[in-house]
Amino acid sequence: MQRALFLLVVVAFIPRAAAAQGDPLGPEFRINTYTTSSQDDPAVASDASGKFVVVWQSYYQDGSYRGVFGQRYASTGAPLGPEFRVNTYTTGVQYAPAVASDSSGNFVVVWQSYGQDGSYEGVFGQRYDNTGAPIGPEFRVNTYTTSEQWHPAVGSDSSGNFVVVWQSSYQEYGSSQGVFGQRYASSGAPLGPEFRVNTHTPNAQTSPAVASDSTGNFVVVWTSYFQDGIDWGVFGQRFASSGAPLGPEFRVNTYATGHQVRPAVASDSSGNFVVVWSSQFQDGSSDGVFGQRYASSGAPLGPEFRVNTYTTSLQGGPAVASDPSGNFVVVWESYQERSYKEVFGQRYASSGAPVGLEFRVNTYTTNRQGSPAVGSDSSGNFIVVWGSVLQDGSSDGVFGQRYSQVVPVELMHFRVE
Repeated sequence: MQRALFLLVVVAFIPRAAAAQGDPLGPEFRINTYTTSSQDDPAVASDASGKFVVVWQSYYQDGSYRGVFGQRYASTGAPLGPEFRVNTYTTGVQYAPAVASDSSGNFVVVWQSYGQDGSYEGVFGQRYDNTGAPIGPEFRVNTYTTSEQWHPAVGSDSSGNFVVVWQSSYQEYGSSQGVFGQRYASSGAPLGPEFRVNTHTPNAQTSPAVASDSTGNFVVVWTSYFQDGIDWGVFGQRFASSGAPLGPEFRVNTYATGHQVRPAVASDSSGNFVVVWSSQFQDGSSDGVFGQRYASSGAPLGPEFRVNTYTTSLQGGPAVASDPSGNFVVVWESYQERSYKEVFGQRYASSGAPVGLEFRVNTYTTNRQGSPAVGSDSSGNFIVVWGSVLQDGSSDGVFGQRYSQVVPVELMHFRVE
């Protein structure tokens, strides 16, 4: 009892900077201004100084079924101008956006559009400068247009060169789905032709994600069916900034029972990277979130690890962001506190050691909060965005929460035993 009292007194006198580890910067906030019908499936990107942009899909706002909208923010969390429509072409459906920013705040948004390329879904993009002004017209990313090209992801290096990846139906022999990519210079000019990412072509390769380091080297991860011999597994391929593959494609998940799906990836400035995914039954109860760290050489750093501490029911749909030094944060959906989904997170040091406990991101807990995305600036301050049901008064809305550094300058752990 005396020891516990002594520790409580010590903690009470810890400076706020030391105790703030895990504390949010201000309250959670609504991102979408237009609230009629649904706004959901958000994505977020930060520049080096902490300015960030959020994009999402909105129903009926552009006069058709779904369109892509965005909102820019200062590093303080203050909105920079009004929300804006990203897609110029508004017929039918434009949805599933992704966004990447360079260090100066120039950014590119990509999305899938139904019927625009003449054959089901295609992938389109729009570039912006750091004032939010569009750079040129929207552009088609995929060269091959037969059947479907969808589920885009985008990564940018510090100079604004970027790469878009997506899954394409029946483009390669022997596979229903494959992963393809296209590199771009900071000017928006394509760098070479589109290219196939996956080497293994039987069955399906789906749900790609991509991350670039500061010099433009990048890594793509995706889900591949039956390549690990059991079910869905997570695979990856590293590339040099020139687009040349760096070694063969590799399996990410060590545990292969059940399915391992929905991968996400983040890279630090030197090219060290971390992959996270959902894994079935591995934590003993439905899906859990697992990760694997890699050196810039592609060598694994330690074994794969479980991210979620709470293991009852389902934890899945992860997203990850890294600061330039390799400290990272993982966010995911969890049925942890109620029968509905909520958003939780866990911080990690660049060594892979957890920083503090897992934490709930959303303050508003009525109904469902899910589909999180996360971005980090050069100081390690990070922003989490997600979709929330009925919080804005009309079906789904997009909300966000800002946080201080992934690993604060002063970091102290206390435990009463």
